Amino acid sequence: MAVDLTAALGADDRYRRLLDAVCRVVPADAAALLRLDGSVLVPVAITGLNPDVLGRRFLRTEHPRLDKICSSSRPIRFPVDSSLPDPFDGLLSVDPTALRHVHACLGCPLVVENQLIGALTADALAPNAFDGLDDRMLAAMGAIAGAAMRTSDLIEALERSASRQGLIARDLMDDVRSRQGGKLIGDSAAMRRLRAEIELTAPSDFNVLIQGETGVGKELVAHAVHAGSHRKDEPLVYVNCAALPESLADSELFGHVKGAFTGAGTDRHGKFEVADRGTIFLDEIGELPLSVQPKLLRALQRGEIQRVGSDKTLHVDVRVIAATNRDLVREVESGRFRADLFHRLNVYPLRVPSLRDRPDDIPMLAGHFCERMRRRLGLGPVRVTADTLDAFKR
Repeated sequence: MAVDLTAALGADDRYRRLLDAVCRVVPADAAALLRLDGSVLVPVAITGLNPDVLGRRFLRTEHPRLDKICSSSRPIRFPVDSSLPDPFDGLLSVDPTALRHVHACLGCPLVVENQLIGALTADALAPNAFDGLDDRMLAAMGAIAGAAMRTSDLIEALERSASRQGLIARDLMDDVRSRQGGKLIGDSAAMRRLRAEIELTAPSDFNVLIQGETGVGKELVAHAVHAGSHRKDEPLVYVNCAALPESLADSELFGHVKGAFTGAGTDRHGKFEVADRGTIFLDEIGELPLSVQPKLLRALQRGEIQRVGSDKTLHVDVRVIAATNRDLVREVESGRFRADLFHRLNVYPLRVPSLRDRPDDIPMLAGHFCERMRRRLGLGPVRVTADTLDAFKR
């Protein structure tokens, strides 16, 4: 039972295995694990009872044995001649009438932090089946069963919350992309070539270096690569390297522990930890301080990071997409960028063409932006004249 508390199990499996463990210790023909919901006990797992028991609800005021178990501070063994009716009379799977006769019955209240959360019951056909059981063992069993139920409830609540938050985050990201123009617009030869390269590299886990002038849409390319990868349901974490002060860049990327520096009042996850199993987009990578580049290289080579102020090495599974408008080859030659880091980032280079290299896309882009602004401003139809398009192309 204690081992199962730390096992990666679903609630149903955890409850079933808990009852299996109980029946290995207690010679019971039937057992039930019930959760308290207000004044009603709800079965969450049964053994030796008819399946329809899982659909029943047991009101404490209608079932004196269950009420007595819930009101007790310790396990209870009912005398064989007890006049209190058994809640499971006629519900035993091997013999529906068996529990109407004299039999052994015990129950444990499940209490966690002085709060009653449920009950554990066991019945046996032999009247003396439970006579040799130690009360301390029964109390310990009830305590562990209560902890297991509370753990399962907490895990279920966390999983539901995480799933809901994940759906909300994905919906918000989809909304942001749709509002900002999340797709690559254009049908020129240059754009078709770029899409083909994205389609080729996206499914892999290669690091990608996106190069191009300011404003050509490098961030849109990064989103497209992430969306086409097997990590698409995991986070895409954005980092603007140009906005990172050298004194905080290390902490921002890799996190820090409490007291690592003045103002570090709590432990903090870095961007690489947040992006674990997902993708990190390092925009303006050419602006990254030289002092931080060795740690980034280690993260790329081994998947290892280290929080500022900590001796502990953490392992992360992160795909890196970087973007720059600088000529990194020249940056390496001038000593402003590490050659080994450049080669690690430049596994698959993508160059985004500038608008002057794809003038045939200008009408499509003009229509896209007109429609976007029309919706934002609440206008009627917006048209672009042929003369205007010619001026744009010139």
